[in-house]
Amino acid sequence: MCGIFGILHHENKQIDQSFLSGLEGSLARRGPDNQGVEEFLIDSKKLKFGHTRLSILDLEKSGNQPMSSHSDRFSIIYNGEIYNHLKLRKKVEKKVRVIWRGTSDTETLLEMFENFPISKVLNEVRGMFSFILYDKKERKLYIARDQAGEKPLYLSTSKGFIGFASDLDPLKKVVGFNKSLDFEAVEDFLKLNYIPTPKTIYKNSFKLPPANCLILNLNFYQFKSCDSFDEFVDSKGVSCYNWIDEKEGLEMGEEIRGLDEQSLVLKLEEVLSESVRSQQISDVPLGAFLSGGIDSSLIVSLMKKVRQEETKTFTVGFNFLEYDESEHAQKVANHLGTDHTTYRCSENDFFDLIPNLNLAFSEPFADSSQLPTMLVSRMAKQQVKVVLSGDAGDELFGGYNRYLLANKYYKYFRFTPFILRSNLSRLFKLLPSSLAMGLINTIISTDFSGNKENNLSKILNKALYIKDKKSFYTSMINEWTKEDKIMDFKEEVNNYHFLECFDSKKETKLEETMMKADFNSYLPDDILCKVDRSSMFYSLETRAPFLNREVIDFAFNLPLNMKIRNGESKWILKQLLSKYLPRELFDRPKQGFGIPVSKWMRGELKDWVNETLSDEALNQHNLFNKSVVSKVKEDHFKGLSNNEHKLWSLLQFNQWYDSNK
Repeated sequence: MCGIFGILHHENKQIDQSFLSGLEGSLARRGPDNQGVEEFLIDSKKLKFGHTRLSILDLEKSGNQPMSSHSDRFSIIYNGEIYNHLKLRKKVEKKVRVIWRGTSDTETLLEMFENFPISKVLNEVRGMFSFILYDKKERKLYIARDQAGEKPLYLSTSKGFIGFASDLDPLKKVVGFNKSLDFEAVEDFLKLNYIPTPKTIYKNSFKLPPANCLILNLNFYQFKSCDSFDEFVDSKGVSCYNWIDEKEGLEMGEEIRGLDEQSLVLKLEEVLSESVRSQQISDVPLGAFLSGGIDSSLIVSLMKKVRQEETKTFTVGFNFLEYDESEHAQKVANHLGTDHTTYRCSENDFFDLIPNLNLAFSEPFADSSQLPTMLVSRMAKQQVKVVLSGDAGDELFGGYNRYLLANKYYKYFRFTPFILRSNLSRLFKLLPSSLAMGLINTIISTDFSGNKENNLSKILNKALYIKDKKSFYTSMINEWTKEDKIMDFKEEVNNYHFLECFDSKKETKLEETMMKADFNSYLPDDILCKVDRSSMFYSLETRAPFLNREVIDFAFNLPLNMKIRNGESKWILKQLLSKYLPRELFDRPKQGFGIPVSKWMRGELKDWVNETLSDEALNQHNLFNKSVVSKVKEDHFKGLSNNEHKLWSLLQFNQWYDSNK
């Protein structure tokens, strides 16, 4: 796990100092064990490679980067882990005679590129990665990212240089970087609480989409500022393609088609166990996050099954909550016999961390579970250097509540004409809230818990908005909408790339399409971004066994009723986990990393909220409607609405802006 920074620029453009300073800060935290640089002269251009290393495999100098292949044709800077690299070494050795210099997966990757086509290598690799590979013979740059987007890769275009990095922070230090805000990205952030790929918060800078390989032919490439990623890809000397060979997914589909339920559970156990086994390759201490939920409990159970050494597990507990989830993690750890550590968080732990979030996240990011994720990462780093996590179990196996809502309620929207729903919604808004809520409960046979006023408002607004499957899904994931008038939203409709799966002519059930959309955006841009930035802030590597290629292919081909059945999510995961744990230890309502941010905003954090969202602070950028901000604050303070998520997005944006203006 590392930090990478590459830049191509005119020879007469002196950026040596800004390049070296770019290897400090966020990149230094990503890789504190070693720093390396290399420079190449290409006609009138210079190519610089920089690397900061977190040593996991091959702790000697032979594992340092930038690294060149044995023939010196290829040079690479690479961030990630290749879990099957020892098998790949044998593949190389069958073709050529190699005297290996060390035991790193970086060297393995280079020799694979030396002997096999790039696209073939990418499909044979099992791991997480982002890298920049320079082919000196062809004078081409290959920039690639793993299938799910576990490892980040940013790029910035300009008239004088093009840069690539693991974080925006080093790119911002280069003279000529455009720090102008992309207002569409701000709008996207308010809607989603994150900025979706390929956009970034800045104009002319982008995120490389997962599973993509970008090729720059340096014989033809000319520097230019690009307003969109599509414009960049269409530039002279640039090409980009999705490197996934769908044949592997089709083969998995054929293999599991027709299997009975028990056989499918066994197949899942096989592919997930192999993933867990392979991801325990490490030359440094290794452990796992354990929340006590289904996903992390299953990963730790399989670690105990395939690992001979003692397994260290970590969770966070909250002294200030009446209902503390950490007790469930402790029970699971006791049953499995792990060496378990619980860090008891105080409210002050969170209050001290909140002002520093912008140091870990180089773009606005507003998933409040970033707070406990950072705290558990800080605690785990004191004992280990690598942890396994249960991330992606929800997206692959139907774990989110929105899938259950779609399964249960979309039919009411589908079979009720939009005009009728629109008129009914307006009528219900005129009725007393208690009467309107009672009528809705009677019509759709349910009882909504929580804040009745807030639930009523959400239901009626969705009824006015939902027209089809796509709008049903976006109603679930959007926080701020055009109707809120927080700013002048330019986009009349959501035109995100990750929503294209809703336009497919292939007939799929709504829940499956939602999972695909989540896998394409919410997973890489929220969940994996949160875990990567939070853990790497403390120089801790995280690995996600659910994101092994075979596990992904298995999940994508699994029938929906093996994921969601009779209103129960992650059905197949529960069947497998029950082989290792008593059901009462894990079969309970989904909690997540819940912290009382809403309550704090009315109490201990109220002054901070008012200060951060004051008129003076808002006037610095003048993007948000101040009267709307004021009303959202006051309604929350008075308990009229739970505006926690709306406020958190504004707070995180203003906090980021104040540190980056």
